Amino acid sequence: MARTLLLQPPLLLHADFIDYPYFASLGLWQAAAGLRAAGHDVAVLDALCQPGSGLLRESNGLVRLGIPLSGFLAKLPAERPDVVVIAHCPWLRARPASAELARLAAHLQQRWPQVPVVLADCDVGGMHYIAWDTADLDEVGIAYGQQYEADAVLPELVALLARGEQPAQRITPGVPQGDDLDSLPFPAYDLIDMDAFQRFLGRVQAAGHKREIFSLAPPLLAWKTARGCAFRCNFCTSNAWSRSGHAGRMYRMHGAAYLEAHARLLRERYGIERLVTLDELANGQPAHLDAVLDVAEKLDLRLDFPNGMRADRLEQGQIRRLAQRVDTLSVSAESASDHVANAMIGKRIDLDATAHVANWCQQEGLRLCVHWMIGQPGETRAEIRQTLQAAWNLYETTGAEPLLQFATPILGTALHAEVTARNLWTSREDRDIGPLFQGKPVLRGVDWTPDELWAAKRILETKVSMWRPRKIIMNTTYICNNHCVFCATGNRSDWHGDLDKQLAFLHERRAQGYDLCDFDGGEPTTNPNLIKLISEAKKLGYQQINLTTNGRLLSVPRNAEKLVRSGLTSILVSLHGPNEEVHERNVRAKGAFAQTIAGIENARPLCDRLGLDFGVNVTLTKTNAPALLEYGELLVRLGVKLCNVQFLTPFGRASAECQPDPAETAPLVMQLIDRFSDKIRFQIINLPVCYLPGYEAWALSDIGKLQRHMVFVSGDDVNLFEYLQSRRRHEKPCETCLYSIACEGFYFWPDAWQDEAHARFGD
Repeated sequence: MARTLLLQPPLLLHADFIDYPYFASLGLWQAAAGLRAAGHDVAVLDALCQPGSGLLRESNGLVRLGIPLSGFLAKLPAERPDVVVIAHCPWLRARPASAELARLAAHLQQRWPQVPVVLADCDVGGMHYIAWDTADLDEVGIAYGQQYEADAVLPELVALLARGEQPAQRITPGVPQGDDLDSLPFPAYDLIDMDAFQRFLGRVQAAGHKREIFSLAPPLLAWKTARGCAFRCNFCTSNAWSRSGHAGRMYRMHGAAYLEAHARLLRERYGIERLVTLDELANGQPAHLDAVLDVAEKLDLRLDFPNGMRADRLEQGQIRRLAQRVDTLSVSAESASDHVANAMIGKRIDLDATAHVANWCQQEGLRLCVHWMIGQPGETRAEIRQTLQAAWNLYETTGAEPLLQFATPILGTALHAEVTARNLWTSREDRDIGPLFQGKPVLRGVDWTPDELWAAKRILETKVSMWRPRKIIMNTTYICNNHCVFCATGNRSDWHGDLDKQLAFLHERRAQGYDLCDFDGGEPTTNPNLIKLISEAKKLGYQQINLTTNGRLLSVPRNAEKLVRSGLTSILVSLHGPNEEVHERNVRAKGAFAQTIAGIENARPLCDRLGLDFGVNVTLTKTNAPALLEYGELLVRLGVKLCNVQFLTPFGRASAECQPDPAETAPLVMQLIDRFSDKIRFQIINLPVCYLPGYEAWALSDIGKLQRHMVFVSGDDVNLFEYLQSRRRHEKPCETCLYSIACEGFYFWPDAWQDEAHARFGD
């Protein structure tokens, strides 16, 4: 009937793209099969299936999937088609990609002025959908559009345009009306270069652009076993046609015979070993998931399910079967609050089901990821905190990994309509949504700010990443040539540790998987066995080996040279004041300031030259906190690029008398960051995050104590987090704090300071 050219253009994406754009062509391949079944002569040019297709990095920070647009245009056929169909997708809605789509449309208009061009969704679902209209067609210079599913309407639209007739409306909606999915042909795999597509997936996998839950290692392909979703979550774009006022079938499934025939074709003709199931809801009915698993078991196929399943429709027997076919399972919990999950979002889910699935997965050794969401309109801090705590508890007890995102209003969803009607936007973005889900909340909350949401997400993720112990801190000695007023080990007897026991401890922890090591003290450079310990750590394969020192012995150039070349990967020098008076009032040792400065001047250039990290530590006291800005100026002069700002902890020789008021000192720290963060990377240690509003990112490293074990000179081995936790407690403000998920609260001191804390924060 009509010579039809179907185009999948290259995809220009924000670096933080979402979903699975590598499989954007699936709808186009399905549409090509439908057009061919209707009698049309069909050709496909797919930018993702070319010999050089891959993930390309653009100079403007964007990434491209496929090939450059110029190369794509050069591959257009010489023969004039009757109709051109361009596959639309959510990634083409972003402004940079939309501008490139307009260039493609202009080229087609110039090349074939009389040929009608259709922008067609070809939608088979499974990924986000962003609503669009005739104004969007005008923006890219395309005359006609086809929205939603293409199966029933695109062949008729192409025939109409090929005859030179005009459709009744510029955009033709494809709405399911009791369609029998099993009557559809399989996607037109024969019209694309399948080998080139597999190489494309391999290049994307090798590029390692972003952390994916699922592997893209070929041979694999995406398929659909069902379309749509029977539920109406307010943030979701499934059944986009229904949200535009069209009536149609909400959820349809392929039958078992169709699924087996489809999978057999892919397995036997194309060598596909893994099928990525892009269903919006793969387990809308448990019997359907059983049918999919039957096919996978019969043909020995691996499966992936990128879109989270419903936990309340998974059965224990299915988890057992899935554990044999999938590497990772994901479920969508959204919220731990029944009010948020069911009244606000409309998920209609049994909240206990997620914990059941997590326990079953743990029993079967199946990795589980759980999708959580925070920041819904009307959601309170208490409800957000409830979700964060539930996400952490599930991870801690079962290993179910939390995947946390912000409630992001996508054009066309109920969430978008509500946010717009109530004017809850803090930064409105309808099209370039990729960076928002994981990186930027854009809604105004009831009793929270977007910055607080961002910080809470980062804190939970940091805690998860730090939870498994992997670092040891070895106090090699209690002997020190300083006598710091705040020293945590300053109340212990002066002696070096037993070398044999320390070496044995290094071996034991390395065998357990620890790969980070920090040599501390006392002053470790006073220990004559320090070099032996460093060398042994390097030989054992510790990836990071740090020395924390007061730097005084590094003032001798040969000492600095020897230590820098000993196998260390980093050095931290403790410098507790910007001048002799302040520093030596804290370390209580005459001449210490000059020696420490000389040690920095000797070691820092050597570290830079040999590729070691170098930084300084400062412990804040009443005497040095007022001089923080002067301190920053000194670090800049010394060329120091890293500074750990440590608040006092109530251990050892430290006392409330030298402890500065955190509420008064935190603003000084924030001023330090404002003044010098373009030159120095700061990390804030031992301070509850709530003291740093807007500066929470600088305190995230403090959560790293979770992964640290400390061995004392006596050989005692303690978890540093638990050790410090013994002098911390939650106070009244913690009850509604979004950061309390990874913060053990305020340090408390005996006597006077303790009374002050109670007066300020209550019992």
